[in-house]
Amino acid sequence: MGDTRPVYQRIADDLRRQIDEGVLPVGARIPSRSELKRVYGASDQTVDRAVRVLKAAGYAVGQFGRGVFVGDRKPIGSLVRGSVAIDSPLAAELRGGPRVVARAGALPPPGAVGARPGPFPAVPPSAPVAGRDGFVGGGFAEGFGLLPAPRAESPAERAPHLVWEATSTATVAPPVIAERLGIGTGERVMCTRYEYLADRLPLQLATSWEPLALTGETDICWPERGPYARRGVRGRFAAIGIRVVRAREVVASRPATSPEAEALGCAPGQCLTAVERTHYAADGRPVETSDSVVRGDRWRLEYEIPLAPEPAPPPPPGAGVVAGAPRPGEHRAGVPRPTRRRAPAGGDEPAGSVPR
Repeated sequence: MGDTRPVYQRIADDLRRQIDEGVLPVGARIPSRSELKRVYGASDQTVDRAVRVLKAAGYAVGQFGRGVFVGDRKPIGSLVRGSVAIDSPLAAELRGGPRVVARAGALPPPGAVGARPGPFPAVPPSAPVAGRDGFVGGGFAEGFGLLPAPRAESPAERAPHLVWEATSTATVAPPVIAERLGIGTGERVMCTRYEYLADRLPLQLATSWEPLALTGETDICWPERGPYARRGVRGRFAAIGIRVVRAREVVASRPATSPEAEALGCAPGQCLTAVERTHYAADGRPVETSDSVVRGDRWRLEYEIPLAPEPAPPPPPGAGVVAGAPRPGEHRAGVPRPTRRRAPAGGDEPAGSVPR
């Protein structure tokens, strides 16, 4: 039976096979449009569509003025998500192999916050400030953070330099976010957008929402400003008397939008891993929800799953029965049965063993 795949798909699959088998190694140039047209007898549009398929899958990257080259699809490492790091800004520990190389969520070392190369836009004077005067609507705030890494034992185990930037804006909750937070559509929330870099390479994008009805007149209104900045969801909400006890995550995959692709260094339409996370207080109400995305071809998500103690196995059949003793309800031949007789005052009393 003949091959029924479209021509562009056959070209893309053939190039993908060559990449997987190492015929076209990482960094090698993908054959030009004219070469692909000659080899496969295809039109310009068909060849271009095949190359777009490769780019969207992360197999190829275009370099302006030079051509299209085989991309590096080897995973950089794992983002380990568990109870230790679940409420940190990155909500993960980074693993580059068998060792934990960096953990998100720790406070920056003294003097680190705000120390970055290049201009840093100051918070405008009109930006609202949470504190004794309460929350004032409008405005925005920007923040910058560094995550210290454990000391590496060798150059191969060097922890990546982690950094994030954040922009917070008071706005109204979109319908889907209002539903996740259990608030009315149109109620005001603090929206914070994060961009994380590891060794200056894009790592993760995240957007967080918190109801201003809970935080608007407190010191934790701005996640990246004030006395409780960069303390994580649990630490910040504990400062206002709200105990956060659990988080729920939903993991999915979807294609990258053009702005996400530009920020993460991939092609529009390339597969991203998306994580929806919501934190809940002890009374069951949601206090924060967020959406995070990472490149699906470069980072794996790893979860620590604590298991409850295993129940004791049931005893085997016959366990606990004395050898030679009859089982409940069993009568053996030659063994007298106990009988009962009517007592003079009424009621039953043992009559002794009377053979039948």
